[in-house]
Amino acid sequence: MSPFSYEAELIGLAIALYLFDSSVLLYANQGIMTCSRGGHWSVSSGWRGFLLAGRTVCVVNPFAPQEPAFRLGWRINRPVPSPIDHGWSQLAVPLHRLRWPVVIAGTALFVLLPIGLFTRAGVYATVTALTLLYGSTAVGLYLLHGQRQQLDMNGRHFWGFAFECMACPPFAVNMVRRLSLARAVSEPLPGAAARLLDRSAWTSFYTDCAGRLEAELQRTTPGSPEQLALMSQRSWLDGLGSGG
Repeated sequence: MSPFSYEAELIGLAIALYLFDSSVLLYANQGIMTCSRGGHWSVSSGWRGFLLAGRTVCVVNPFAPQEPAFRLGWRINRPVPSPIDHGWSQLAVPLHRLRWPVVIAGTALFVLLPIGLFTRAGVYATVTALTLLYGSTAVGLYLLHGQRQQLDMNGRHFWGFAFECMACPPFAVNMVRRLSLARAVSEPLPGAAARLLDRSAWTSFYTDCAGRLEAELQRTTPGSPEQLALMSQRSWLDGLGSGG
C-alpha cells in the first residue's frame, strides 16, 4: 500500500512529467540557446561530468517555461555550411506571444491546484485551478493556431500537439519549449552564439570552443582531411572571435 495520498501522487506525477519534458540529452557538440522576453540569449551545455547514454543531461530552467529554447550543434570535423540559415532565432517572437497562457497554466497546476488539494481552500481553489489551467491552455492553442505558418505547423501537427496539451497539462505548461526544441536548427552553435550572446557570455563561450578545437587538432594526423577541416573551423571561429 502506498504511503502517499492520491493527491500527493498526482502532484508528484505532474512535476515529474514536467521536469522530464523540460530535460534534453545533449551530445558533446550540442548546446541549448534560450531567449528571455527582453531578447537576452543564453547558452547551456548541461551537467558536465554526468553522462546518460553517452550524453549530458540539460534541464532547461523549469521556472521559466515561457522562454523558447533551441537545440544547436557544431560539427567541428566538417567544413562550415554555407549559406547559414539565421531565421530560426526569429521564431522566438511568435513563441513569446504564448507566454501569458503558459505562465497562467503553470501557476494553476503547480500553485493553485496543490492549495486546493492540501489546504482548507478545497474545492474552491481546485475548481479555480482547473478552470484557469484548461482555459489558459485553450487560449494558448488558439493563439498558436493563428501562428501556424510562422512556426511551419501543418494542420495534422497542430491538432496532434493540441491533443497532447489538453490530455497532459504538464505538456501544456511546457508548450513553448516543446515547440522550440522540436525545431531543427542548421546554424552552427558558435555562429549563433557570436550573433546572439552578449560580449561577456560570448567571450567565455569562445574560449571553451577554441580550447576544444585545439585539443582535437592535437589528436589529428598532419595533412589529413580531418586536420584540414579542423583548421578551417578554427579560422572561422577566430573570425567570429575577432568580430564577436
